[in-house]
Amino acid sequence: MGEDALYQELIDMINSSDPHVIGLPKTPAMLKVVSLQFTPEEARLALKVGTAGGTLDELSAKTGIDKGQLKKKLETMATKGTVWVDPDKEDPVYRVLGSCAPGLVETGAWGGIRFPYDFELIKNLHPALKDWARERLCPLGFPFAPVFAHPDHLPADAKPGENLFETLKKQDYIAVSDCPCRLSHWLAEPENHCSHTLQACIHYGNVAKWTVKYGMARRITYDEAVEILRQCHAEGLVHSIDIDGCICNCCTDCCPNFIGIREFKTRTLISSPFMPQVDADKCSACSSCVDACPMGALTVNDVAELNKELCIGCAVCIPTCSVDALKLVRRQ
Repeated sequence: MGEDALYQELIDMINSSDPHVIGLPKTPAMLKVVSLQFTPEEARLALKVGTAGGTLDELSAKTGIDKGQLKKKLETMATKGTVWVDPDKEDPVYRVLGSCAPGLVETGAWGGIRFPYDFELIKNLHPALKDWARERLCPLGFPFAPVFAHPDHLPADAKPGENLFETLKKQDYIAVSDCPCRLSHWLAEPENHCSHTLQACIHYGNVAKWTVKYGMARRITYDEAVEILRQCHAEGLVHSIDIDGCICNCCTDCCPNFIGIREFKTRTLISSPFMPQVDADKCSACSSCVDACPMGALTVNDVAELNKELCIGCAVCIPTCSVDALKLVRRQ
């Protein structure tokens, strides 16, 4: 089997069992990313391990590889972000990652440039993410990525599950890593990218433990996580996902979900349960909220007006209003 066919078979295997029903596109850019994440030997081993995986005893019997040698191979792959290893378990399950949360569109860049091939891998990830948005995310046909309003602006009736600060407060292990979408755009188009905070992917629970153990993230405190969310919000980034221990802070320039919205005209984001309410008596029609809105949901005539269908309820507009004419209310 040629190497191209090998990596196409690996993507087929991942796609057929992806728990999020998203998968990876078989485009030249994504094939390049996968070929840099897996050596041919690792790709063949990954096809045997599968996304269901197993314990060392189970996988040794399945692959015919000595347990000690197999463990060394799988731990190396985990360090490269291609194999999940259950943290805090004496006899962990090892399995090949799917596409996202956590998955191969993220893990190669989470730790930044650590290996000789990483620059080329991360550079190719940017066009691969565009392919992913066009060929895998948009064809789903429904919004799938939840948006979370920034906690500092939530109304009194907000529930704990709607407040990212409350979510993180419950965690005993939190970590942060580089944003793969942002870093890949920086490397792919050094003259044409955003300048937002790079360390903006927050992880918690088992995902945080796994990313820290294998060099893809650094552990942080709850207070540090709150400060990162506040900094991201101040920069106009949108809090999203909170899926399987992963919280994203997305810009419209680099995020594949926003690429889906802007370039391919597909609604990928699930609006938060909230939206801004305009106090017409206070509004000065300054348009600062219009400039800040990532969805173009605000316009100004005599006062600011909201398009409720476009609004995703991120609250990015709220702090831009110098006269306090905006506040979040629960969406009806």
